[in-house]
Amino acid sequence: MTIRRVHRTILLTAVAAATFLPFSVAPAVADAPFVAPEVTFAGTAPGTVTATLHNPNDRGQCWAEAGVGPENNHVFFGESKPESLANPGQTVETSLTGLEPGSTITARGGCADTGPAGGYVLGETVTVAVPGVAPATGSFGG
Repeated sequence: MTIRRVHRTILLTAVAAATFLPFSVAPAVADAPFVAPEVTFAGTAPGTVTATLHNPNDRGQCWAEAGVGPENNHVFFGESKPESLANPGQTVETSLTGLEPGSTITARGGCADTGPAGGYVLGETVTVAVPGVAPATGSFGG
């Protein structure tokens, strides 16, 4: 009889302990894969290239950058101002102005991972034509 009481006590203790375990105990869910931004570049005015940038991730910020001039100087579209950065799921349009009309630049997008893993990912580099001077408009005198 004593053995049954001991087994019953152990069983009841185990059930009680299991009943009071927190429900938040669950397997860790891995972060979604972190990918480069979706970005398109277009010459939009003489000396201006515009990037349409989408952050497809659930975290982080994305930007557009370029290599400009004979030395391929590194610059950021929108001067890296907050409004030129795409937050998770966001699409922004940002421009790079003051470029030499008729030249070309190299451009790409990138995203910084603000999750626990950190790091960043860059998109493919593309060559973009900078529009030349717009044709003159007006009327002929007479």
